[in-house]
Amino acid sequence: MEYFFLSQKKKHTLRSQRWIAQQDQWLARSPMLQRRVYHVMAAVRRELYVLGGNDLDYNNDRILVRHIDSYSMDLDQWTRCSFSLLTGQNESGVAVHDDRIYVVGGYSIWTNEPLACIQVLDLSTEGKEEVFYGPTLPFASNGIAACFLPAPYFTCPNLQTLQVPHHRIGAV
Repeated sequence: MEYFFLSQKKKHTLRSQRWIAQQDQWLARSPMLQRRVYHVMAAVRRELYVLGGNDLDYNNDRILVRHIDSYSMDLDQWTRCSFSLLTGQNESGVAVHDDRIYVVGGYSIWTNEPLACIQVLDLSTEGKEEVFYGPTLPFASNGIAACFLPAPYFTCPNLQTLQVPHHRIGAV
């Protein structure tokens, strides 16, 4: 099992480390491409994706990070993805289901308000990755914990809206 430590609360950093359970130690890995804090991370098919968060500009003002970076666990290499979040999100929750990463709620430093949006990164088809808005939360909140629970479709009739991009729902 692999664990990564990528940032500290209120400290913008590039550092990444990997926990080796068999050796009971942390090993330094390739640094991230951009400093981030208050971001989320999710692993899909041995790639670690880092989404959202913020960095500091030349005046030490916080700026939202919209681009997405991926880390190959096998190559110890970071790559800037060709797709980005539609809007910046800090302090969000994150969940993974069927090769999709859901960035849930969070906080906007542009509006200084919690967010009710869910952004979905669909990684199911290589070369055709896309980011789209999922359903809106019933409340705006940051610091959300999110996960998927297995349930049969008949107990979750609204699950289809989480699995199909909004611009494709009419085609289903």
